[in-house]
Amino acid sequence: MSADFLPLEVGKSWTYDVTNEAGQKVGQIGFEVEEYTIVSGASFYVLSEFPFSPETGEPIRFVRYDRDERSFIRKARNAEGPLFLNDGSATEVIEADAAGAPQKFILRMDKMALTFQRGVGIVEAKLEKSGSMVTAKLVGASAKPTTGTAAAPGPARVPAADKNQVLIPPPVVTNRRESPVATVTSQNPRVDVLATPTPDGFQIVMVVINVSDKILPFRFGSGQTYDFLIHDAVSGKEVWKWSSGNVFTQVVRSDSIRAQGKWQFEVTWNRKDNDDKPVPAGQYRLTGIVTSLPAVRSAPVLLDLR
Repeated sequence: MSADFLPLEVGKSWTYDVTNEAGQKVGQIGFEVEEYTIVSGASFYVLSEFPFSPETGEPIRFVRYDRDERSFIRKARNAEGPLFLNDGSATEVIEADAAGAPQKFILRMDKMALTFQRGVGIVEAKLEKSGSMVTAKLVGASAKPTTGTAAAPGPARVPAADKNQVLIPPPVVTNRRESPVATVTSQNPRVDVLATPTPDGFQIVMVVINVSDKILPFRFGSGQTYDFLIHDAVSGKEVWKWSSGNVFTQVVRSDSIRAQGKWQFEVTWNRKDNDDKPVPAGQYRLTGIVTSLPAVRSAPVLLDLR
């Protein structure tokens, strides 16, 4: 998650209308960024009280963004931890730009689902209150205006020239913001495949590594994320396909590898073909595939069956 999915700055506030399962308004909640402070050597935004934390007990008021982990951190009970993510969480991208970068996504947790929009924050929350589900929808997000009126700039004062002075032009400042999202190229991700012989066949491992310092998104046309192919090295005929006979959900979805992160997939090949018949001795080529749109393939690995 990049920082602009919850853009914190002092004075900014968010207001939500809360409705019950019947769609009736039952109240209003909100929170505000009150100040920016340092606690135990770390900088935190101080919130009035964050209403969408899955934790109970002590209110969540101190929040910061960790750029290395690309996640929001909260401080409560004198301990730090993730503000949102837990072991049972999952994400679903519901809007992306032309380059595939997520613009809106849903974070689903055990008893809560939060919808984030880039540049805005949390625009909707479905959560459990007093044993029933309620929905909080964003109705207003604002920042406090700067107090006072700025004076109109006057003419610049140009100092007298000094023959020994070297004038250096000021740097060019642009408002272009570097995208926090990388794109799939021939160099990224790096896909490595390793096959280790076993008494019954081969243990196959594919590691997909994001070598950039940005999030690397993928788009899939089904529930399948990876595949493995084995071809006869001489004839080129397909011998075995891991996904052969498997069933995957037919849904367009998105997933991503965090900066410098990786995916790892492991399967076992029992030296049988797609018809479950033993494969004769010889040489075969193994290829690992990320079944994204478009697909990403590893360099072939040569297997020597004796």
